[in-house]
Amino acid sequence: MIDIIGGFYEELCLYPQWNHFFGSGGRAAVALSKLDKIVFHTYAHKDSKFNLDYFSKIYDIETDAHNSTVMVKFEYYNSLSNPRIHTFNSTLVQQKQITIKADTVICYGMLEAPNPIIDADYVIFDPQSENDPSMIFNNGSTIKHLSIVLNVEEGKKYTNKEFVEEIAQCFFEQSNILEVLILKDGPFGAHVFYNNEHHHIGSYGTNHVFKIGSGDVFVAIYGYMWAKEKLPPLEAAKQASLATAHYCNSKVLPIDNNIFTNSLPTFPAIIVNKEIFNKTIYLAGPFFTMAERWLIEEAKYQLQKFGAKVFSPLHDVGYGEPNFVTQADLKGIDDANILYAVLDDYDPGTIFEIGYAIAKQKPVVIFIENKVVINMTLFEGSGCVIEHDFATSIYKTIWEVAKTL
Repeated sequence: MIDIIGGFYEELCLYPQWNHFFGSGGRAAVALSKLDKIVFHTYAHKDSKFNLDYFSKIYDIETDAHNSTVMVKFEYYNSLSNPRIHTFNSTLVQQKQITIKADTVICYGMLEAPNPIIDADYVIFDPQSENDPSMIFNNGSTIKHLSIVLNVEEGKKYTNKEFVEEIAQCFFEQSNILEVLILKDGPFGAHVFYNNEHHHIGSYGTNHVFKIGSGDVFVAIYGYMWAKEKLPPLEAAKQASLATAHYCNSKVLPIDNNIFTNSLPTFPAIIVNKEIFNKTIYLAGPFFTMAERWLIEEAKYQLQKFGAKVFSPLHDVGYGEPNFVTQADLKGIDDANILYAVLDDYDPGTIFEIGYAIAKQKPVVIFIENKVVINMTLFEGSGCVIEHDFATSIYKTIWEVAKTL
């Protein structure tokens, strides 16, 4: 049996469409529901207990619901965007702290309450906060074997350190019970620290990328493999990475055992190293309306989050006399390593930029939501990567850059 502690929240995403009750704790419980018996400890407002009861029945999960005075909803514009968090009926106040004694506990930080006090043999903890991450090892919990899994940005904010080795050193100096630290790093994979060793695992090049909850699935599968199957931390993390790839590709839960027996299609392993910081992505697309400009700004922000340099005609050239703009834009393509194009409405300037990049033998990734098949013939025939999902197009751009390293 595995006890899971975490939030149960409504999630809404506009692109792609997604409207479900999960939250980190709920998603982890579902992810593991075919692999072990699950007891899910969470908070629920009286108006959301119907959803929790339904959730419990369809996934055959035992739930331990603590009363909450708030209902929480996460809203995403796309699956890469930072969520807007809404509390509909009242301001967010801290609820009574959970106390639990168990064998194996997978615990996620929650909005409604401080970290629970845990007495357990194995604990896998994900703080779930970049703004103010607090740790389970300094709240009075009694833990024999502890793994902490968080993303690199959380680690930086918690330790005020920049490099993963320094972050890890701070964590192990602060806790004498910490056995394993895993720092998730998006398309760069993950860093696994234990026994004074630093290991790195890559990511998988999936056909589709749905990011909401991907970290939750990674933590859940890692925790199961490490605590219950007794795999070494590095092997447990590799299995978790594979399971996460299947979730990101399909959005399907629970995780099936077949994933680990090679009876399902696998994905190519991709190593994206920090040399990507020296590569330049040319960002093509129209920016003549508010909607067009917003999308260019969002694409630039998401690409830069992964460390790549972005040449944007909007930002680096701007408006001006045609000869000046044209020469500056074409030089930008000449100097870039890859072109990322927003092609909705088949903007003539963007089509010209794509053709020029192809002629210069530059890789091209195209994001187009409403494609007309007959209009895509030359793009497909010239080897462009074409995606209708925004998050997938961003990730595939980073992966294409990695191929040029």
